[in-house]
Amino acid sequence: MSEVRHPLSRLLSQLGDHRSTVILASICSVLNKVWDLAPPVLIGMAIDVVSSRENSFLAEFGYTDVHQQLYILTAFTVVIWVLESVFQYFYAVLWRNLAQTAQHELRMSAYSHIQDLEMQWFSQQSTGSLMAIMNDDVNQLERFLDQGATDLLQVATTIVVVGGIMFSVAPEVALWAIVPIPVIVAGSFIYQRRIGVRYAKVRTQVADLNALLNNNLHGITTIKSFTAEGREAKRVSDASESYREANREAIRLSASFVPIIRMAILFAFSANMLVGGWMALEGTISLGAYSVIVFITQRLLWPLTRLGETFDLYQRAMASTTRVLDLLDTEVGIIEGELEIDEVRGEISFEELEFSYPEREKVLDGLNLLIPAGQTVGLVGSTGSGKTTMVRLLMRFHDPDSGGVFLDGNRLSDLKLDSLRGSISLVSQNTTLFPGSVLDN
Repeated sequence: MSEVRHPLSRLLSQLGDHRSTVILASICSVLNKVWDLAPPVLIGMAIDVVSSRENSFLAEFGYTDVHQQLYILTAFTVVIWVLESVFQYFYAVLWRNLAQTAQHELRMSAYSHIQDLEMQWFSQQSTGSLMAIMNDDVNQLERFLDQGATDLLQVATTIVVVGGIMFSVAPEVALWAIVPIPVIVAGSFIYQRRIGVRYAKVRTQVADLNALLNNNLHGITTIKSFTAEGREAKRVSDASESYREANREAIRLSASFVPIIRMAILFAFSANMLVGGWMALEGTISLGAYSVIVFITQRLLWPLTRLGETFDLYQRAMASTTRVLDLLDTEVGIIEGELEIDEVRGEISFEELEFSYPEREKVLDGLNLLIPAGQTVGLVGSTGSGKTTMVRLLMRFHDPDSGGVFLDGNRLSDLKLDSLRGSISLVSQNTTLFPGSVLDN
């Protein structure tokens, strides 16, 4: 039994050709967040300069003049804001271009793979479901790469950087800020597992709804001719209601996440203000250090409230990834041969041919037929007797259960599909006219 891989692992494998872009975009996201976290430290240092003057933190590096210290902080502020803006620009461009490229490549991979699948597979699928995969699911992956990936990286960076700053300034206070983080992270994983099931159901319901709408719009003439508008409207309404209810279940769970996280954040923020304030009043830490703790605690904890939105994006993307990559993993049933036909004489033979559609009786049973080159042959029979099936087998839309079909003495399974089908003209009884000119068709 093959190992079941996590959707994220499968998605990263699919993005293997863009590994350098992923790494560079990730570095820019991390550096942007590092510089974004610097202002609270600069504010604390500025308060320290004003309150401690010649005894400030900067004075320990030889800058004892207060005005000089302020000039240095101002210069640092300008540099940090520039760096933050530069890295924000680069990570936005890199992630968004990657998202668009991945979207295009996945859609084209899915479409190309669908074209390679045998007709029997199509009989078991709905057009609406396939459209949902190639449009809705692929677009969901694009949204995650555009925003969700950056959010996850920056939340992780925030925890590491802010935790390091707080432990270096006041380890006792830092502990109070970190206490709720394991609770928040554990709660996020529990939430992730529960919401994932609901979003998988949402993707299934939207595929069913798309399939029904697609079938009804294609068959609108039949619906009108049988005055079945009311019945079909009821079916669409039921499918739409199922989709709405699936979303409601996901919404109820996702809406509860942020309020719960806020309660954990409130505890940490209040504890830091209280404990840090006591330490500042007792002179254990400076006023500047206390300011850094208050401001940076907020920068640490409040982004965690976005975990709910980020995990929403993540779970939607993983549900879509599973559907898209499951499609790409579908094995091609018709394996083409290596032989190319240079010139076709037209001799066709069916030898001991047996064929049946899935879960149905045999359509052809021990068929033997030789059509010499150059002859015109008409096949006559009742509906379901196998006339169309013989043509489909000749085009190799299906492979026989046993026996063989031969063209000029060559078994069809030995021929390249382009060479075979390019040598045969098929005029179907169900002709499809594509939008465009006569020449386009």
